[in-house]
Amino acid sequence: MAKVGDESTHDFYAEARARFKQRITLSNKRSAMFAEAGCGCDGCECALPQVEGAEIDLPELQVTGVRFRDSSRTYYFAPGAHELSAGDRVVVETERGSDIGVVVIAPHQVAAATLEGELKPIVRVATEVDLDLSESLQGQQGEALKIFAQKVRDHKLPMKPVKAEYNHDGSRLTFYFSSNGRVDFRQLVRDLASWFRCRIELRQIGPRDEARLIGSLGKCGRPLCCSTWLPQFADVTMTMAKNQDISHNPMKNSGACGKLLCCLSYEDAFYREVRRSLPRLGQIVTTERGPGYVHALNLLRESVTVRLDAGEDIECSVADLIIVKGERVNAPQGRRQPRRDTTR
Repeated sequence: MAKVGDESTHDFYAEARARFKQRITLSNKRSAMFAEAGCGCDGCECALPQVEGAEIDLPELQVTGVRFRDSSRTYYFAPGAHELSAGDRVVVETERGSDIGVVVIAPHQVAAATLEGELKPIVRVATEVDLDLSESLQGQQGEALKIFAQKVRDHKLPMKPVKAEYNHDGSRLTFYFSSNGRVDFRQLVRDLASWFRCRIELRQIGPRDEARLIGSLGKCGRPLCCSTWLPQFADVTMTMAKNQDISHNPMKNSGACGKLLCCLSYEDAFYREVRRSLPRLGQIVTTERGPGYVHALNLLRESVTVRLDAGEDIECSVADLIIVKGERVNAPQGRRQPRRDTTR
């Protein structure tokens, strides 16, 4: 390591200062460029410099969106020479073999850089024979699940059978199960393969996937989002429940899977924005009817409940308040502490 005062150390710090000055210069130019754009955004064409002959030519590919049964996620495939439209059933090549899906997005051009992984081809448009065979196999999935459950009991494995699923031609049978830990099911797979005479796959899933595959009704009375339209599970935290002042009772904020409700994330941005616009609980304010402090937040109405010094509670909007610097820490004797929103 070079010592302080060495020529190499001096050159290193000199180069670092030069790079730092260059970043500052570029940052100032970027800020000025966005300010001249006038639209206030940070990414549209208005904020980009117009340089003649500097257009970027990105390679494009023709893709079509396909969705499989029991899945709300859309996968992209290469349509090839097939003329497809939304609603057509097609046989596609996947990482797990061929399967039947429904076209939900007609063929169109997209930038190749936006695609992830290898683009698999669409083999053909599904024929009547393919559809009849697939429908017949779906009718056999219930019986296959019963046999799977019996085999699990015979092998005395800690597994909960969830669902059985054939691919479109019956060459592969997938069993979904849940378990609290890892399970050695190698002997079970051999037993199932000799019984069904096809390729067997066992997939261990979690509580959320179990609820998605089985399906149910949510607390709102509608079918579960994950089993109908939700393409992927949302990241839900307890902070979202706190932002919406929902009870911490797991019976109220948990879904059919036992995890936090996915719908807590749908309105979280709205609640966070409203909370930023409202004064905090306990904040000392002045109203037309006298001074007081913020006793409750009414997030849905975007207003607050103010407890006046006289002991009366009134509801006010932010425009009707004058916020006094400082926050109320302890309520006077005979007054309750500020409470949270009770709109839910």
